Amino acid sequence: MRLWDHSTNDRMLSLIVALCTMGFSACGPTDRIVGDALEFRTAVENARPGDRIVLQDGTYDLGGDFRISTKATAERSIVITAENRGQAVIGGPTRFILTASEHIVIEGLAFRGTRGPAIELQGSRHVRITRNHFQLEETARSSWVMVDGIRGDTVTLSGNNRIDHNAFEKKSQLGNFITIEGTKRSEPQVSQHDRIDHNLFADIGPRAENVLEAIRIGSSTYTLSSGHTVLEYNLFERCDGDPEYVSIKSSHDTIRANTFRECLGTLSLRHGNGSVVEGNFILGNGRAGSFLDSTGKTWTLGTGGVRFCGSDMTIVGNYFEGLTGTEWDATMAVTGGDAEYGDGQPLTKHFRIRNARIAGNLLVNNAGAMEFGYNGGGFQGNWWPMAPIDMTIEDNVIVGNKGILITFYNPPLQTTWANNIVWPSGRAVASSRPIDGVRVEDPKLVQTDGIWHLPGRPPKLRPLTHSDVGPGAP
Repeated sequence: MRLWDHSTNDRMLSLIVALCTMGFSACGPTDRIVGDALEFRTAVENARPGDRIVLQDGTYDLGGDFRISTKATAERSIVITAENRGQAVIGGPTRFILTASEHIVIEGLAFRGTRGPAIELQGSRHVRITRNHFQLEETARSSWVMVDGIRGDTVTLSGNNRIDHNAFEKKSQLGNFITIEGTKRSEPQVSQHDRIDHNLFADIGPRAENVLEAIRIGSSTYTLSSGHTVLEYNLFERCDGDPEYVSIKSSHDTIRANTFRECLGTLSLRHGNGSVVEGNFILGNGRAGSFLDSTGKTWTLGTGGVRFCGSDMTIVGNYFEGLTGTEWDATMAVTGGDAEYGDGQPLTKHFRIRNARIAGNLLVNNAGAMEFGYNGGGFQGNWWPMAPIDMTIEDNVIVGNKGILITFYNPPLQTTWANNIVWPSGRAVASSRPIDGVRVEDPKLVQTDGIWHLPGRPPKLRPLTHSDVGPGAP
């Protein structure tokens, strides 16, 4: 008896060809062109490593949470992309929930949903969110992109995700454009080695008392957890929603080469230790605002620079100009503390600044330049009596035509000052007290393309513009 003949072979070959035409995994990677929500859902559910799911122009409302739990590979990622960038719209209550997924790319979509997060990564790794436009029509509190753990799972971690070349615009409900948290265990671990780069973040506000930062990385729970998150080459414009327009609440993160324009509040290293703020441009353009808080008090809001507490922070090579903030929102707000590590205080405290390095920064015509030891003023019960200690402050240049360029509310202890220059003009005053290691002299700054610098030392970086970031940037 023959178990195989040519006619059987022909039938099997025809079946394989048919399966390939339908995009089944046995035939290898394929493009799956979809035109409606049902086709989209089916294509994702059947996707295999290497597949590209291409959304034609139109609106895709999946009716709620769209859950994805798929692992691809670095060589064969699964790509969900728009046929024409920005013309495939994700609408309605649709949310993408990726759980324990790996090597998924979400690219070129326009998120206009009514609920957030638009994308949530739960215990997922090596996911890339790129060249999308986020402008949700939200009606309740939410973040727009969330990186987190899996609820009830104390093992699975998120990490090594990239969020790049997106535009995030016009958020008014509480929550963040991007939130990064992690896995809760006996020693909580924030998501690690994520990268946020070349994005536009614009127009978040109006001011709330809390929970409307453009980006929050970590929380008090993750204070002692090393994230190694890198936030770089992003443009922030008018991010006014929270006293901290960026809030770092984990350890060993890097914030570098970003541009902040007219953002009311500060870049805050609120929790954690060992983070680096390097090479950023923070530009106020003289902008200020006001806010009526829940107690009925009206606050004058200023554009601010860097505020921090905790240990081993490094603030180097940044450029600050035209900022209007003081105290909480000072250009360099080196605050007091109300706790020491190891004394059993809750991680929500403002831990005393220890072993910080502030070096090579240029501060030009700001309302509150370097301010040391501000005690919180009692707002929301905040009193921070512990002076900063064991700092190194060197090679900074401060010029200004108003106020006191170096202010001491509570002078830092055991601190080394070296080779700093201050130059007050107009009614400005160099310092509220004499300081060894600070000399009053004209640094004779010159301008190149609108940026001040020391003679013969033009800046290595320049402020970012819209052409450098977002979906259409190189």
